[in-house]
This record gives sequence, structure tokens and C-alpha cells, in this order.
Amino acid sequence: MTTQTNGTKLPGIQPGGTRYRQGGPMAWWVWILATVFVIYLFNIQTMFSDVQGDIQKHLSLDTWHLTLIAGTYTWAFALFQFFGGAFLDCFGSRRVMIPAFIFVTAGVFLYGIAESYTVILLAQVLMALGACCGFVGAGYIGGVWFGMAAYGTMFGYVQTLSSVGSAVQQPIIEALLKHMSYEQLFTYLGIIGVVLVVLAFIYMRNPQPVPVTRNPFKVVGNNLLQIFKKPQMWIAAMWGGIIFGLNLALGVVWVPKIFEHYGYGASGYIGTALLWLGLAAGSCFWPQWSNRIASRRKPSVIGALMIIAGLVLTIYVEMPMWLMCVMMFMIGMGATAHMLAFSVGGDVAGGPLVGTSSAFINGIMFIFGGILQNIPSALSSSGHGFHTMFLPYIVAAAIALVFIFIQKETAPKS
Repeated sequence: MTTQTNGTKLPGIQPGGTRYRQGGPMAWWVWILATVFVIYLFNIQTMFSDVQGDIQKHLSLDTWHLTLIAGTYTWAFALFQFFGGAFLDCFGSRRVMIPAFIFVTAGVFLYGIAESYTVILLAQVLMALGACCGFVGAGYIGGVWFGMAAYGTMFGYVQTLSSVGSAVQQPIIEALLKHMSYEQLFTYLGIIGVVLVVLAFIYMRNPQPVPVTRNPFKVVGNNLLQIFKKPQMWIAAMWGGIIFGLNLALGVVWVPKIFEHYGYGASGYIGTALLWLGLAAGSCFWPQWSNRIASRRKPSVIGALMIIAGLVLTIYVEMPMWLMCVMMFMIGMGATAHMLAFSVGGDVAGGPLVGTSSAFINGIMFIFGGILQNIPSALSSSGHGFHTMFLPYIVAAAIALVFIFIQKETAPKS
């Protein structure tokens, strides 16, 4: 392996004991690889809103089965998530992220060959098992490779890129599905996953070797217990979970249905894309803004209010399609406030538990996502109309606002 004149190792296979400096070329390379993985799995996750109609026809499913498919991924992800971050803190990125890449890729291939409802559910579980280390893994890598001072900012960049990827993916997938089946599409995506697995084997690592502990599961349990004992962590998880859960439920399942209700069914994918673009736009500056004004609460309050306003107008006011799209962008930008829940977690937990705290909060977020995804369909099957179906979303956003006010200010003052 060659060495640059400043002592920074060039990308390559890391021999035992080799250390890399934080913020150097290798740091960016590993972070980019982890972020591309997040974009990959996030696009696959949100792609369900594009292919759900084809899946419904191919497997003869009703709306309840479709929401259960989405919910299976969400619930499995949430369960695995609690352990993913603790394993990152304990084992480091190489021992955790490489298996994650493999599980997601296997799930994608299985999705492409599935001929039954059961196999689709199994594919969702496999993808969730790998994806539980994706977003949190990229955040963890940002912390260990760039330092905790840059943790929130790097995490924001991950969210920005993944959201832009989801937004751009919407029209692209719509175009591709006109020329191929969703099964073929998932097969091609699986091939991309194989490439990512190979790159992970070559490059994925921590800046310095992570020592192997004799009792890893005991360490993981202790890390989780430390997080569970922090009340502020639970408060951040509650309001962050509601805000993210609303955005996830809308972006994965319900935006196309809402547009269809108002007669804009053919443009539903545009609304979904703008929801994710709003999240991307906010993630570019929301964490930095929070650091600049030394406040987690103020930006979070503004975000929650934007979501409440957007939901009320979308659900109860009939408006032209372009204004509906503006509402989706506003809701997505407001939902960026959920990134500050991770910042609160990092403030409260500190560097040694950054992976565990991020995974705990992200796990709670996906639990709320699973609940919120299924509420409208449950109300619809009980005979309730459109306005009643989505009223719980407004109530949930108001509850999140209350939790934000309860949250102590944790932002460093310097």
C-alpha cells in the first residue's frame, strides 16, 4: 500500500493495526460508500409507492395486504434497529456493515423472484435486517471518521443525499416500469447491490482498529441499558419518531392515494418526489442552523408547525395540483426537524454511544412509521371517510409539538 507525503493512507485493504486520520481522503471514501448504500436501500424502500399497484395486480392483493407488506419492513427494521447501532459501537463498521450490504442485496433479489405474498414478506424482513445498519451506520461513520463536532452536519448530508435520491428515483422508476416489469427492475437493482458488497469488502473499516471484546453481547446489552436510562433520549425519540413516521407514511404509502382522492392520481409520484425533496432541502441546513443558534428546540418547533399547517390544508382544503405539491414540499421540509432528534441523542449520549443512541432513536422512528402507515387503512376499512382517515396525522403532529416543548435544550453553547 502506498502512502501520501502527508502520511494519509490511500484507499486499499487495511492491514492489522493501520490507522487513518480523521477527515482525510479515506474518511471521505468510506463515508461516500456508506452514503451510497443508504441511497440504495432508501430508494428501494420508497420505491414501494411506485410498484405497489403492480404487486397488487400480480399477487391479487387488497389494500390491507399492501399496507401489511410496507408495515412488515417497517416493524422488522424497527426491531433490528435497536441492536444495529449497539453492534456498530461494539464491533466497528467493517464487521457490521459488510453483512448489512449482503442482507439487503439478498432481499432485493428475493423481491424480484417472489411469486407469493409470503416470499414478498420474507424479502422485506431480509432487507430490513440489512437496512437497520444503513442510515445509522452512515451516521456512525460520519462521527468516527470526522469527529463528533461534525456528527450532526455529516448526518444531515446523508439525509439530504438519500432524500434527493428518493425524489429523483420517483420519475425514473415510473419511466422504467413502462419498459420492464418490477421483477426485472429488482433483479437489476440486485446486481448493483453485488457491486456495493464487493466495494464494502475492499474499503469498509474504522479509522483505527476496533478491539474485539470477549463478551460482545454483554457490551451491547450494557450500551442499550445506558441509553434506556436517559429520559431525554426517550423524549427525543417520541417527537422525532412522530415527525419522521408521518413523513415515512406519506412518502411510502399515502401521498399517491391523497392525490388520487382529489383527482390528481396521475401526478401522485410528483407529490411524493416533492415530499422527499423538501426533506432533502431542509437537511442541507437544519442541523447547521441548529448548531449556529445553539438550539435544538426552536428549529424543531418550526418544523412541527410546518407539518401541522401542511396537513390541515392538504386534508381539509381542496386546492389545485400545484398547490398540493407545494404542501408536500412544505411537509417534507418541516419533517427535517426529526434530524435534530439525532442531534439531541448525540448531545445526551456522547461519542462512545453515538451508534447506540442513533439506532435507538431511529428504531422508535420506524415503530411510529409502522403505526402511522396503517392507521388510515384501518379507519377506511371501518367505514370512515377521507377526512377522518387522516385526522390522526394532525393529532400526532400536535403531540410531537408538545414533546418538543418538554425536551430540555441540549445544544452545546460553544
